[in-house]
Amino acid sequence: MKTIIRFFTACMLYACCFSLSAQQKEVPKEILGKWSYSFEDPQTGQPSAGLCTIKQDGKITTATFELDYGTITTTPLRPNDNGKFYANMEVQGSPLLVVFALIDKNLSCNVSADSFEIPVLMKRVE
Repeated sequence: MKTIIRFFTACMLYACCFSLSAQQKEVPKEILGKWSYSFEDPQTGQPSAGLCTIKQDGKITTATFELDYGTITTTPLRPNDNGKFYANMEVQGSPLLVVFALIDKNLSCNVSADSFEIPVLMKRVE
């Protein structure tokens, strides 16, 4: 019984430390706003373009991509020590990892899945 209580206590301590460290990192305000995006569709090779809105609600920052058939919003962006911001989204039943990076006031974006990686060009609209 003592082992279970110690294990539970250790897990709770780890969770508290993890949540505190995650709260200290913030997404920079420079990435908030509207961005145009373009990429080459990996299945058809055709160019695709649209708008992406990155907004913050409280401390939660999400990106919403406008696609031909609707809009898709990412999970909250998770900052990392390497200067990149990670989020997940699902497009037509496929889970995707979206990685943003702010480089010299320009936004870089990379979308990846198991078998492909798509560089996405982003330009500020607003």
